[in-house]
Formats: sequence, C-alpha cells, structure tokens
Amino acid sequence: DDVAERRRLVAATQAVWSKAPGTIADDHFVLFASFPLSYCEGRWDEMRALVERGPLAPPIRFFHYAALGALAYASGDTATAWRLVREVLPAGPATEPGDGAINTLLAYQRLAAMLALDAHDLPTARVWLDAHDRFLQWSGSVPGRAEGQIGWATYCRATGDLPRAVRHATVARTLAEQPRQPLALLAAWRTLGALATEAGRLDQAEGHLDAALALTDACAVPYERALTLLAQAELRMACAQPTQASAALDEAHAILMTLGAAPALARADAVAARLAADAAPGPASPTSLTTREVEVLRLIAGGHTNREIADVLGVSVHTARSHVVHIFDKTG
Repeated sequence: DDVAERRRLVAATQAVWSKAPGTIADDHFVLFASFPLSYCEGRWDEMRALVERGPLAPPIRFFHYAALGALAYASGDTATAWRLVREVLPAGPATEPGDGAINTLLAYQRLAAMLALDAHDLPTARVWLDAHDRFLQWSGSVPGRAEGQIGWATYCRATGDLPRAVRHATVARTLAEQPRQPLALLAAWRTLGALATEAGRLDQAEGHLDAALALTDACAVPYERALTLLAQAELRMACAQPTQASAALDEAHAILMTLGAAPALARADAVAARLAADAAPGPASPTSLTTREVEVLRLIAGGHTNREIADVLGVSVHTARSHVVHIFDKTG
C-alpha cells in the first residue's frame, strides 16, 4: 500500500534491465517489468497491448505469468487462463514442486481452483486446493498462505458450509495481518463481509466491508474496489437500502466497464436486475413477519438447520425453533 515506493521500484528495475540488452533483456522485457503493477492499478489495456506484441522467451516470461493469468481470468478469457495453467503446471494438480518460481506456481494452482469453482466442478477445485496446500508445506512460503485459506473459504461457501467458510476466512485474515499483506488482507475482509451478509449478520458484514473498501483506497487497486463495491451493494440490498445499493453498483459498473472485466460486469448486471425486481411493485404480503423472523427466514432459505440458525443469531436452539414455528404458522 506504499503506492509511490512500488512505482519507484518498477522504474528502477526497468532502468537496470535497459542496460543489459542482448543478455536477459530487450525492450519488450523491460516494459514487462511493470506488468504486475499495471494489473493492480487497472492499466489493463496497456497490458493487453503488450501481450499482443508477442510472448517473452522462457524462462524470463515465467516470472510474469501470475499477472497474465490474473488478467485472463478477470477478463473472462477462460480458455487462455486454462492454457496458461497447463503450461505452468503441465502435470496438473499432480505437478511436483521444485521446478519454477514458487509464487507463480502457487498463483496458478489458486487460479485453477477458481476456474473449477466457477464451472461448479467442486471435486476438481478441491484437488487443486489440496495441491496448493502441499506446495505451501513443501516450500515454507509465507506468501500464498492467506490466499490459500481464502480459496478454501470460497470452496466451503460453494458447498453450503458457511461456518467452515467463515473459519477459513478468519484464518486468512490473521495470516494476512502478520506479516502484513494488504492485498491478501483486503480479500479476507471482503470474503468475511460476503459471508456475513449471506448469514444475515448485517452489522458484522458492514464492518468487514468497510475495512476492505478502506484498503482498496490505500492500495489504489480499482478492480479490487469494484469487487468490494459489488459486495457492499448486496449488503445494502439485504439491509433494504436500495439507494445506497444503486450508488455502489453504479461506481462498480463504471470501473468494470473501463477495465473490461466481463465476469464481474455480469455479476453487477445480475445484482442490478435483482435490485430492480425488488423495487418493482408486487402483491402485499399476507403475513406479518417480524424483523427477526425475516432474518430467520433468510437463514432457512439458505438451508441452515435450527442449530446453525441459533449459532448465527446468538440465541438458544429453543428460541430459534420457536421463530421457525411462528414463521411456518404465519406463512402457512
């Protein structure tokens, strides 16, 4: 989150590499020194133009693959993302550690897991996350540990196991705090916020997402800001605050359009459609549910048991069961 210093380091790197023509460097390679930072700071058109000039020769290009994969994934280019996964990890999740830059290998294992989750292929996602854990254990790497826990949180959320997802996201936050890794910490806060929204813990969700949004400003990362604004829009909808939800959506949409982040744009459009549907006039409710009963109803709809509802709301199982009975009586 030291924006000036990270830019100074890129400029210094380019200056050094420009003095080594014919060895490891050429003009193309020197420009690639800014590639990871360009991804973070949202200069995606600049990255795409650089890629169109042609690939770097191995092994130098290997060090830029993490940003290449991230760009392909965020742009919705699934075919390119999978191609890069196969190139970096030719034996798939069975690839053995030791041949390549560890952080690049870890990044591509996480990328493969997310691609599988997006395709609703939970068994494949789990295999990739297990491989990521194995590489972390082998290498002793500190970078990647928090991100790995976020990956497991996303997997558990997809399986419907919200309590376990929260545990993984909480571990991710702790790992990202010491030593401090602002981008991983941002993702952990955002994941915790989304999970709290889904569970109906709206006050907690607001605190988590406010922390994430503050980090997007400190780190100057527009794509991460847009993703966090989408999570905030969903929270505002859950809080019945359509004006605030619409404002968050509008800002997110503007950022995502500039970047060309197709998957996140599709998500923004889906949230906007839900918001419009909620605003449309509908039949009056024949029930008279209390605010707490509506909160419980959300959890029932999410597939939670009475015990899980009690844990989420901080009440006894008897109280949770009583709410459920009243809801069933009122709704028939």
